[in-house]
Amino acid sequence: MEQSDILSRLTDIVDNTVARGDQSIHLNHTSTEARCLAAIEIVHATILPRMIQISNDEEDAVTLSVNNGRVASMSDTAMDGVQSNTPETTAEHVAQILAMICSGTGLKLHSTPPDNTDEVAATGIPTSEIEGAFDVMELFHDEAAPDADTALDKPAVLNEACGLAASFHSEAKKITDQRILIGHDDTAVAGPDGVLTQNLDAVGQLMDDLATWDAENGGQEASPQLVILRSCREETPSLTICRDIDATAMVVHHTRRLGAVVQMWKSLTAK
Repeated sequence: MEQSDILSRLTDIVDNTVARGDQSIHLNHTSTEARCLAAIEIVHATILPRMIQISNDEEDAVTLSVNNGRVASMSDTAMDGVQSNTPETTAEHVAQILAMICSGTGLKLHSTPPDNTDEVAATGIPTSEIEGAFDVMELFHDEAAPDADTALDKPAVLNEACGLAASFHSEAKKITDQRILIGHDDTAVAGPDGVLTQNLDAVGQLMDDLATWDAENGGQEASPQLVILRSCREETPSLTICRDIDATAMVVHHTRRLGAVVQMWKSLTAK
């Protein structure tokens, strides 16, 4: 290529360049997976040292130090607006945090230069490893019909139920896809497929325990109940159970999402 051609091409690049009017980028994709992949693509395209804060309307946030299209470090993690311990910067941890934040609404990426560019390492985690962690950890699940072998006879009927447990199960999709709804009359189950529907024996035992609890209670608690089994460690999931007279909804979610679960319960019971 002639020198004149190179200069001409550089001139075209300069003439066609449009400055970004805002340091923030809003991701309006319809699914958590699409938002995660879009965020990763932005990180991959970031060559110069930048501090990229990723946040949502639920006040979940994390800051990634990015350089040369790689994640150098992760800091300033917040869940429901409360600062939390930031895990070690690994592909798996970055994928987990991104999946939690990208599951919320109003996803926004705010990019700023670091105070000292020399402090942001040029090496780090390639975006391909983070994408690989999404697949290995199965953080995204299709809203598929349950497997026939699990005798899930009437998921459509349960999904159309109007009780508080059914509403809780429906609203919980904003927090996690690891949820299940079980009817008390015939134990029919509504998915989607997740950790609970992969362990139906354990779910059945838990349902028996809850039924025993109801029997011992002598029917004194006729109102809907919310039971939270909180993990003692933030990095392991917690289980929330919502029961009414017709059905039981169970939701496995990140322990840091407890605030969102309680807020969801309050909004449903206030109706």
